[in-house]
Amino acid sequence: MKLARPLIASLMVLGLSTAGFAADLQDSIARAAQQQTSSPSAPRMNKGYLVPGAALFVAGMSMAVYGFLHTSGGEFVSGEVSKESKTGLGAAGLAVAGAGAAILFLGSERAKHAPSIAVTPDRLTITKRVAW
Repeated sequence: MKLARPLIASLMVLGLSTAGFAADLQDSIARAAQQQTSSPSAPRMNKGYLVPGAALFVAGMSMAVYGFLHTSGGEFVSGEVSKESKTGLGAAGLAVAGAGAAILFLGSERAKHAPSIAVTPDRLTITKRVAW
């Protein structure tokens, strides 16, 4: 108990005084804003890949959940899953979800290789990733 009180008091003094070591808040905000505007934005995926890929993925996972968990013999799936649930529908749902995930992956890979344009008040930056 003799050691606990000075230790707690020291920790409180140290914890409350760390704000005094911080730099000026306006300088920190200005530096963060400049770093944010100077860095190029992340490439965006084309909606031609995003919408069908996401729709197929969501529909496929819904089919898989319904197929594997919907039973004909009761409320919950018991030990004999292949006889009670619709495993064919569940497997088809996983295949559809996989196709949707492949479309999303293809769209993200194409977005990485697309040129990026960043416009700031003092400069215009165009970047293109080249890999071989």
